Amino acid sequence: MNAPLPARSAVVLVARREFVTQVRSRSFVIGILITLVFFAGMFLLGSYISGQTSSHALGVTPQAAGLRPVLEQTAHGHGVELDVRQVDEAPGREQVRDGELDALLTGAPGAFDLVGHDSVDGGLQAIVQAAVEQQAVSAALAGAGVDPAQVASSSALAVTTLEPFDSGSGQRLAIAFVGTLLLFFSLSGYGNLVATGVVEEKQSRVVELLLATITPWQLLAGKVIGLGAVGLLQLVILSAIAGLGAAAAGLLVLPGAALGMFVMVVLWYLLGFFLYASLYAAVGSTVSRQEELQSVVAPMIFLLLIPFILTVNLLPSDPRNGLAAVLSFVPFFSQTVMPARYALGVASLGEVLVAAALAAATIVVVVRVAGRIYRNSVLRTGARVSLREALTSKSS
Repeated sequence: MNAPLPARSAVVLVARREFVTQVRSRSFVIGILITLVFFAGMFLLGSYISGQTSSHALGVTPQAAGLRPVLEQTAHGHGVELDVRQVDEAPGREQVRDGELDALLTGAPGAFDLVGHDSVDGGLQAIVQAAVEQQAVSAALAGAGVDPAQVASSSALAVTTLEPFDSGSGQRLAIAFVGTLLLFFSLSGYGNLVATGVVEEKQSRVVELLLATITPWQLLAGKVIGLGAVGLLQLVILSAIAGLGAAAAGLLVLPGAALGMFVMVVLWYLLGFFLYASLYAAVGSTVSRQEELQSVVAPMIFLLLIPFILTVNLLPSDPRNGLAAVLSFVPFFSQTVMPARYALGVASLGEVLVAAALAAATIVVVVRVAGRIYRNSVLRTGARVSLREALTSKSS
């Protein structure tokens, strides 16, 4: 009879098996390619939308042509590129219908009409409205014998900030967004893979053979470590490709920020993965069929999705949002929110370390609970094992 494997050797053996099996599979390469295509599509879509919303083509009839300088000045103040073209009304309406013009401005002061195809972009409408109001005020002041330029100079507004302007804020936001997406897909994808592997082993009765030579906690630890290493490898590959691609395209002007975010992504991937993968394995062990798996892992998908949605929706417009600041210290949320706050420059390294310590302490508790559930459920087939029963029953 062979002597039982030492605990460390058993864990390493299982981890190596999981790692090699996944890395050599076709799905590993396909997953990387699909993720790259997704990010490329997101980049192209964002560029297209940005181009569509930051520039407009406006036609003006000869009657409204006097408003052209004011329109161009107002558009510049709004940070929008406005192409103003003088056209006759009939041809102008046809160009609006054909999509060559976004809108046509007709009429004279006091009776202007902004003509669109089926609607007029809100930003363009605001620019034209501001220009019309500015011309009306200037005309009224001139009629009253007041110099509009003098009034404008006396109402000038200076803008100062307590902190110097961060010229790289846009790129920091992009880096934070990419890092958040990578974390979300890695944690949800490989966490679900852990649960799927547990159910497959139960369904095929392979787990019974494995547990004849090693203990449940060794199997659980090896599986989590092996699949976590696969996810980390994919994360590094995707980050390297994204960084090299951005640098080659001249888009990466803040390599220090990108490197810092990469370190944060790796750190929080490891913390988040051990936190979630243990739970995925535990709940996966309570069912015996793949058809039942989605119903038990759905709560964890939402647990991952909620901080992702909050991060994407709150931080771009309000990096110092109070709710995001609080959630960045809460385990199960911090792995998504904190790295994004750090990339945007609103979280210090000290805050990151505190949040990481809280997450690590939570991992200790979660792993103990998840290990108990796994140990008491993994050999039980047939009906689904309730969490209460898995936590209170004695392992055989």
